[in-house]
This record gives sequence, structure tokens and C-alpha cells, in this order.
Amino acid sequence: MENELVSIIMPSWNTGNFIAESIQSVINQTYKNWEFIICNDGSTNNTLEMLNDIAKKDSRIKIISYSKNKGLNYALNTCLKEAKGIYI
Repeated sequence: MENELVSIIMPSWNTGNFIAESIQSVINQTYKNWEFIICNDGSTNNTLEMLNDIAKKDSRIKIISYSKNKGLNYALNTCLKEAKGIYI
């Protein structure tokens, strides 16, 4: 697994400030060959802004967003469709 790409997926809906801490915990991992796919599931607060700001700082983070909340399963499946890693 030493060089295998790992896909990390995360749905997000109106998470606000809490999302930054979660993302930072992934960035802080010692394994570095990963992609982080975060689906903004129609948030109505500043979540998308925060996600975009964070993604600008690390090219391994990809944000997917749509305007209407579609639920957890839809968000996870959306992330899975984008995942390129050997492991998720």
C-alpha cells in the first residue's frame, strides 16, 4: 500500500466551522498519497465558501457541490463516482 492512491470521501451539509478541523485531521496524516473528495450537499450557510478556501491550499482536495440537499446516500455515491483510489 506504500504508493497506492487512497480516496477519502466526506459528505458535508451545513457543517460550518467544524469541517475545517475534520479536513485538517486528514491533511495531518503521515500517508500522503491520497485524494480527498468532499461533497457539499446543498448547504445553506457558509460551508461551501469554507470548503473552497481550504481546497485552494491543497490540490489533493476536490469539492463537489450542488444547490439542493439530496441526502447522505446521494452525497456519498457522488463522491464514490469521482474516486480514483485503490482504497476508499
